[in-house]
Amino acid sequence: MATPPDRPLNIAFSFPRGRGHLAPLLPIARHAEAVGHHTALIGAREPVLEQSGFTRLCPRDITLPSSTVGTGSMRPFDSKRVLQKVEEVFLGTAAYGALIDVHQLLTEWPSDILVCSEFDFGAMTAAEEAGLPCVVVTAFATASNSWKDSIRVPIQQLRFAAGLAPDPHLTMLDGALTVVPATASMRPDSDFGGSVMRLRPTPVEIAAPHPAAEWFRAGDEAIRIYVTLGTEFNTSSGGLFGRLLEAVAELPARILVTTGPWVDPRTFEPGERHGPSSIRVEQYVPQAELMQHADLVVNHGGSSSVVGALDSGVPMIVLPLGADQVPNGNYVEAAGAGAMPNAESATSAEIRAVAEHILSTATYRSAARAIGAQLRSLPTVGEVMTAIEGLAASARPAEAAPPTDLNSMEPNTRA
Repeated sequence: MATPPDRPLNIAFSFPRGRGHLAPLLPIARHAEAVGHHTALIGAREPVLEQSGFTRLCPRDITLPSSTVGTGSMRPFDSKRVLQKVEEVFLGTAAYGALIDVHQLLTEWPSDILVCSEFDFGAMTAAEEAGLPCVVVTAFATASNSWKDSIRVPIQQLRFAAGLAPDPHLTMLDGALTVVPATASMRPDSDFGGSVMRLRPTPVEIAAPHPAAEWFRAGDEAIRIYVTLGTEFNTSSGGLFGRLLEAVAELPARILVTTGPWVDPRTFEPGERHGPSSIRVEQYVPQAELMQHADLVVNHGGSSSVVGALDSGVPMIVLPLGADQVPNGNYVEAAGAGAMPNAESATSAEIRAVAEHILSTATYRSAARAIGAQLRSLPTVGEVMTAIEGLAASARPAEAAPPTDLNSMEPNTRA
């Protein structure tokens, strides 16, 4: 086993887009700072980055499809052909831009190791170009590797542009270590070609309770329901929010709805019949403040939402809108922890009936709690940090100069 470092490390963290790719990195990054390491965080210039709590940020100017106002139109997709847009979304200009920006960061701020999201192909390439170990943190909770075949050619082109040798087996995608914030029943070790370490879900510490979370815990209602469509697919959900509100409004429950960025909560204010005493609509509330009090979560099947609910032992109704959400919904349904209606066609009455069935059937809650127990048995973020320290120590020259403290540098604001 490698000897831990005898001085603070410079650890660069990179994510390609959106909260769903940043969230799995945050517990590791915050723990790194807490134990005295220096960190830099580079990612899309969006509210999600500024709200991350880090003062040393490298915002990247990239256009995200989610950065449009309103719920838009629901995009139809083939549930049997999910994850077919990895090349379109994460390679091309997105990966080449990350290659340039992350390479510049690693050059200006000599780093010991890079930690990035599993779809941050440009960052992985920049780390290899710089001769740094790379730790890959998975963003998808359950999705298989069916998407990898579709990126073989563009990955080789990206590597060629960086002056790297071909990688026909795509070993770069596993990094020196793959960190998986999910159980082996969700994503087995066989999905990866290198060393794998699991990570227990680690909710971000809340400095002060959100008023909506306090409201959610209060009241006389016997049931608590949390409704969310995440932070990216919310802008392509069409009329789904309206159907969900109509479905749950008839239930004897206290209901909190979060619309996510770019969607105005006032669009879905409950009418007089279901006043503020029973339904509240907010743009964002940290889900960690809500899950332990919820009896049912209604969501789109995003990995962070699904793992967060299961970690707290809360059953779900999953209505996938794309990406990894169908595999997540399939897992939840097969495990007996929820149900997966069709987001495009399910009526409010049908969704309400599913909610009533789950709430009145104890086995759903029991199944969710069993998975939650498995998640809580995984290695802690401290154990993962020890592994990262060991990788960095093994790769660092014995007489390396002390790292540059990013406190002495101006925040990187390049495009």
